[in-house]
Amino acid sequence: MTNRVIGKVAADIGDISKKNKRGKNTTTDINMYEIEEKSYLLDTPGFQTIDIFEIEKESLDKCFREFKPYIKNCEFVGCTHIKEENCGIKNALNIGEIQETRYQNYIKIYEELKEKEEHKW
Repeated sequence: MTNRVIGKVAADIGDISKKNKRGKNTTTDINMYEIEEKSYLLDTPGFQTIDIFEIEKESLDKCFREFKPYIKNCEFVGCTHIKEENCGIKNALNIGEIQETRYQNYIKIYEELKEKEEHKW
């Protein structure tokens, strides 16, 4: 996953587990990779998930770097890229410029952030 996020092969890749069909963790040291200016990924042993609840749902689209060129093509400021018509992200998805799996991940995370926000006390 680290190599996918940073866009090059930098981290060791392990075999896929036959038991759970997931990649085996090969990280033994803490490594920091620069994704882009002022954006870094820390690869540390022992972590399997990350809590992203400090991100506001309205800013989530900016965390998907492949979305950035298409956000300006949205008809509405504050477009969620989910239900709106004339959405630059959805248009890019429809012509294959954005992968369906990435878009579905965006929706899943957006909904989780929205639910967290709605249940905030």
